Amino acid sequence: MGALKLRRTPLRIAFTKAVNHLQEIIENDPVDMNAVETVFEQLKIKSAKLMEVEDALLELMIESNCTQEAYNIEFEAIEGYAEKMVVWQVHVKNIMKTDALGQKDNHSLVTSSSSSLRLRKIQFQQFSGELMDWLRFHNQFKRIHEDESIDDGDKFQYLT
Repeated sequence: MGALKLRRTPLRIAFTKAVNHLQEIIENDPVDMNAVETVFEQLKIKSAKLMEVEDALLELMIESNCTQEAYNIEFEAIEGYAEKMVVWQVHVKNIMKTDALGQKDNHSLVTSSSSSLRLRKIQFQQFSGELMDWLRFHNQFKRIHEDESIDDGDKFQYLT
């Protein structure tokens, strides 16, 4: 059991350092998403190694007929590390999701600001009510509606 505790100590230290490093990266104003992802992957590896040693230690405690109180103390300490890992998994997932949405919004802002064309006024055909004329009538609006290079506000102005 002493050998397992000896192996566990540096793993717990490494896990705590990785958590602290991840916290520092996230607290920076422009969050470096590559660094977050890299450090989080390292944290997952450290957590897996730590859980492997922790599980072996708990098994050894059961086999050596330790007291219930000693087992509970070890188990609660181990659960603390497992809970930290779950908290960080959710936190990093939310950060990545937020960043992905932010990049998507930034991309749309860039594309919309780059196209400020003055479009000519179109004289639309009136729908006669005949079914044969519907496709021609519909297509004149469809082309503008499906054009990704035209901003939604410009589309509205164009079609009104």
